[in-house]
Amino acid sequence: MRIERLSDNKVMLSITYEELRKKGCLKKHILEDSYIWHEIFDEMLDVIEEQLDIDTEGMIAIEVHSMSGDELVLILTIDHFDFLNKVEEVPAETEDPYGCELTFKFADIEDIIGLVHDEKKIRDIQSSLFYFKDAYYLCFSFDFDSQYDALEAALLEYGWMSSLSEELLKEYAILVIPLEATQKVYEYFVKKA
Repeated sequence: MRIERLSDNKVMLSITYEELRKKGCLKKHILEDSYIWHEIFDEMLDVIEEQLDIDTEGMIAIEVHSMSGDELVLILTIDHFDFLNKVEEVPAETEDPYGCELTFKFADIEDIIGLVHDEKKIRDIQSSLFYFKDAYYLCFSFDFDSQYDALEAALLEYGWMSSLSEELLKEYAILVIPLEATQKVYEYFVKKA
């Protein structure tokens, strides 16, 4: 296997079909996008990280440069989403008397389980659950500001207010539970216990 850095985020990778066969991968596995191919590709990414000191986390665009002859040549473009690392939380404001949408950040899923266990009213609020940058986010749609006021202490006991919008989380985070998240967390983790 040969690896050549083309730019800061571009790498050319070539591997012979004989090397792939030794790893248990045939040309058909590549064409079928099989599990075997994914495992070998992950190993190749690890080698790229070690040899070229390139972080391969993020989206990778794969261009098949050549599949003819006796080797496979790929050009990988790695998009690191650097701007997501620069996303910082700023204090969120809540001044809509006719309702509001708020996001709360939780360090661990256990904090959310504790919240839905201890505060029954929170289960009735429309919510979505996301996972982003090693934390969980609950996005709530409160009907009235007073609805939030009644639950503020419990929410701040288990988590903290976040300035990340639900739109940003929908775009870049992992959606765990799209609707009625607090009710479903209660049903899955508390009610069954």
